[in-house]
Amino acid sequence: MSGPRYHRTREQDQRLLAFECQSCGYVSFPDEKRTCKRCGDAPATFEEVQLAERGEIKTFVVQEYLPDDIEVPQPLAIVDLPQEDGSGESARVYGLLTETDLDELSVGTEVVARFRELFDDGERPINSFKFSVPREVKR
Repeated sequence: MSGPRYHRTREQDQRLLAFECQSCGYVSFPDEKRTCKRCGDAPATFEEVQLAERGEIKTFVVQEYLPDDIEVPQPLAIVDLPQEDGSGESARVYGLLTETDLDELSVGTEVVARFRELFDDGERPINSFKFSVPREVKR
């Protein structure tokens, strides 16, 4: 494992590719682990699974006090993303929310993962996914 995390996990982030433990069904995203976080199987056997783009907010916080160069408020959520084929467990992931009215956020709100620029390192954009409330759901 070397290099910045956003380079190591770029392929998984772009494709919402997760890893399911073959011993207990725990779904890890974005990294494939050597040891299962839930059952402790080591070395664990993981199988790639595709996550759906839509999930549900399990909890969230709204960050108000950040460095001056970061726009606030900055909502951050933990979201359950089900497997695309509907089988197995959901992956629990966290990410920034964007294009979202804070009044629309609550536990259970449906969100969609969108591939976006997170920031730039001065030479190139650093991309990953963010979540937003689907436009057809907004009221």
